[in-house]
Amino acid sequence: MFLAFRDLKNPAAVGGDFYLWELAKGLSRLGHSAAFVCSRFEGSRPSEIVDGVEVVRFAGGLSLPFRILNEYVKRFRGRVDVVVEEAIGGQRIPFLAGAYVREPLVAVWHQRHDKIFREQYPFPVAVVLSFFERFLARLYRSRTVVTPSKGAREKLMQLGFRRENLKVVYDGVDEIFHDAMPNEKREDLIVCLGKLRRYKRADHAILALERVVHQANRPCRLVIAGKVSEIDRGYVDGLHNLAERLRVADLVEFKVNIPEKEKLELLEKARVLVQPSPVEGFSIVVVEANRCGTPVVVSDGVPSDVVVNGHNGLVYPFGDVEALASAITELMKDDAIWNKMSKNAHEWAQQFNWERSVFTFQRILKLVNADSARVRAK
Repeated sequence: MFLAFRDLKNPAAVGGDFYLWELAKGLSRLGHSAAFVCSRFEGSRPSEIVDGVEVVRFAGGLSLPFRILNEYVKRFRGRVDVVVEEAIGGQRIPFLAGAYVREPLVAVWHQRHDKIFREQYPFPVAVVLSFFERFLARLYRSRTVVTPSKGAREKLMQLGFRRENLKVVYDGVDEIFHDAMPNEKREDLIVCLGKLRRYKRADHAILALERVVHQANRPCRLVIAGKVSEIDRGYVDGLHNLAERLRVADLVEFKVNIPEKEKLELLEKARVLVQPSPVEGFSIVVVEANRCGTPVVVSDGVPSDVVVNGHNGLVYPFGDVEALASAITELMKDDAIWNKMSKNAHEWAQQFNWERSVFTFQRILKLVNADSARVRAK
């Protein structure tokens, strides 16, 4: 039983939702029965089978955690081997399954969120949310926790999780990226991809662009693309205003809710992808760019097992716009460095695939189930 916020068909689905979905779908392909319990969206069915996974949807909002609890008690309790829950993440109330699930529970925790809270919310709100994350960590401390990188695992240990309870299951790239190949003919294009939320700091990319245009002495363009919710419309309007104030509006293009095919096309022609956010549990867009042979410039909030500085991308200190601009300029101007990193990036990205990740996840579930059986036998 998977407890998630959104399924694959939900138009608002983002990285964490896709992560859980790919694991559920992969287990189904290996012969396991998987139920994916999540929120409804406009035009969705209450239940259906998708890719061999049983999807059960309930009305979202404040009542969603209670509806999921009720569904677990009525239908799933005592009838499933393992419950997999995204413990924290996104704009939703946590399900708190760790407080009531009797079966073995695996919590998915993508990253530590304190830096995200500080960048996204006013200080008092950020303090309260950081405190709540620590409370959740205590609730799940004895559970098995899956996280998408070694870097994220190290950060989660600061919340009090034991290393032996933290398991790494890497993200994988979508099938549409599997045939992507490095291409030396690139445009002077910088791409910033991801959720258009304040904490992602796409504004840093615009600030850097102003400097890159002068440093690189070439007509660079910036595309900012991603999904945006109504709550973040004001931030996106602010990005437009920032580009106007810096007089680079004619060099910045915004693309909202683009399909995967268009994202692939962007990454195949881009000179560089930037990821300026303060923290990432993995950052799938980085690996997708690498799969296309596109080097990246990322903040030090991206795990070092995803981006190796000087190999498949360049790493700069989060918030240092000058350093961000200098790194972009280097990849814009130096063809030798770009060609080397492009080749490295494509080879590096091959290690991140869903087939391998699903096998790793299946092994974790079997161990968790076996440990639970031994405890019950005693």
